Amino acid sequence: MFMFRKLSQILCDVAAVWRDEMKSFVHDEGVFLFCLLMPAVYPLLYAWIYNNEMVREVPVVVVDDSHSALSRQFIQMADASPDVRITQQAASMDEARHLVEQQEARGIYYLPAELADGVYEGRRTFIGVYADMAMTLQYKSIYMTANSVVTKMNKDIRISRMNKLTTSRDEDVSAAPLNFVEVPIFNPTGGYAGFILPCVLMLVLQQTLMLGIGLSEGTRREKRRLITVARTIPSRGYGIRLAFGKGLAYFMVYSIWAAYLSIVIPRLFGLVMIAQWQDLLTLMFPYLLACISFALMLSWVVRYRENVLLLVVFTSVPFLLLTGISWPLSSIPAFWQGVGGLIPSTYAVRAYVRIATMGASISDCRFEYHALWIQAAAYFVIASIVMWRTRKG
Repeated sequence: MFMFRKLSQILCDVAAVWRDEMKSFVHDEGVFLFCLLMPAVYPLLYAWIYNNEMVREVPVVVVDDSHSALSRQFIQMADASPDVRITQQAASMDEARHLVEQQEARGIYYLPAELADGVYEGRRTFIGVYADMAMTLQYKSIYMTANSVVTKMNKDIRISRMNKLTTSRDEDVSAAPLNFVEVPIFNPTGGYAGFILPCVLMLVLQQTLMLGIGLSEGTRREKRRLITVARTIPSRGYGIRLAFGKGLAYFMVYSIWAAYLSIVIPRLFGLVMIAQWQDLLTLMFPYLLACISFALMLSWVVRYRENVLLLVVFTSVPFLLLTGISWPLSSIPAFWQGVGGLIPSTYAVRAYVRIATMGASISDCRFEYHALWIQAAAYFVIASIVMWRTRKG
């Protein structure tokens, strides 16, 4: 009977904390914004911005010192490509650089005076490609277009020098004896959205949870008050009951957002999604628990509402890089790999990408799955201790 009354009291305390935290979703504008509106709107905005996947019609200026049929052929073929648009021809490199500095163009194609003479005399000549490296995708379009056009022109030049008695098949084999077929896997379009959005979707869950929980705790400390119902909770077990009640409130809300971000958004914008929904939801369960516990643990450093904004802004890009998706894991120093291993999004992003775009099952991601469970348990214990120690703060 005593155990039943004690369990009943524990459940009543947890329910009271849960009810108080749910009220903050409506009464606190910051928590409402970051926990209810941002997870819904931010992925849509990000996906719409990058929905075209590829950068097209990058403006390029040409400096043609050759004034030959060969240089005109290069200009026409480059301009006909989908990735590059020849905006104008400059009289000199200085003029072309000025146009790039004014951002009227993103790159320069330089065709030297000896271009045609060198080709016809059997000497190797070069075409200069100058690109603004500030925009990696635009640089890629400029460089790959020039490379593709030069490859095609090289093939035509070889064929033109062959014996006229050869067949078209002989010409193709002689011009390109070793050919290759490019088959992109996991990201068929080779687009930016298919590459970066899976990382962003997982990070949205973690970062908005850090914002919402941090704002809630920051407000409490800023006003130097306890949650009303927390005053009736005994000191023994205070931290666990408070962490569990708060975590339950955020888990109920974010269960909807987890399904929305991991399943609905990719299908809505046509991203690669070959996963079984059961595997995705199985991964999301420990990830949400780990993120909530992680955010509750970090909330002890938030003394004022504004602090959490600085914390999230400072950590968002490093957290993205430490996943090993946008930057190769092999190029990340061992120390920073260890730091990344402490962050829930690191394991969630790696597992989500493998499941959603590579066809892996949850059993293929056992390491990441178990790591998330370990983080969820460890951070919950630490969060409970932190809340117990900061009861009067």
